[in-house]
Amino acid sequence: SLDEKGKELSKFYMSHAAEIMEFFSRIRSASLQSLRIRIHGDYHLGQVLFNGSDYTILDFEGEPESSITERKIKHSPLKDVAGMLRSFHYAVSAKLYFNSQAKDIPQEKIENAVSYWYKGVTHSFLNSYRETIKGNAVLKAGEEELKYLLQFHLLEKAVYELGYELNARPAWVKIPLRGIQQVIKGLSI
Repeated sequence: SLDEKGKELSKFYMSHAAEIMEFFSRIRSASLQSLRIRIHGDYHLGQVLFNGSDYTILDFEGEPESSITERKIKHSPLKDVAGMLRSFHYAVSAKLYFNSQAKDIPQEKIENAVSYWYKGVTHSFLNSYRETIKGNAVLKAGEEELKYLLQFHLLEKAVYELGYELNARPAWVKIPLRGIQQVIKGLSI
């Protein structure tokens, strides 16, 4: 029941299943320098309010489908960063893919706009994040480890979203599938 783009993306995903599993399995044997801390656990745009001069972050209860025990597990703060980056991707994708005003725009043009906006916002967010935490011991690892952890959590989040969309909104599966494709194309294996 997927549209052509959804079918193309799902074929890409399935053809890289072994690569995804291998990438995820690396976490077990990785000697990581970054510290783990208590994190938000469900950090996305819907959890942030701006009152005109300051931000308030809401709902520190973690992922709703996780048990209380799972929510207490410490993680890399990059897991929350990945949650926000995926939220940026969802915001622009949902607006452009499912907006009746965009229905006559060629799919390729929409995808280019999504990609361009997402890359710009991601770059800006990551630069601000790095500047804010500069010198903090939590992320004391080198660039390779930080890149791996961010990719790991981006892929983890997108795979979770894929399961959610398959159950709740099958027409939206191309959003997490596109996120999975973006991570796979940039994997540092």
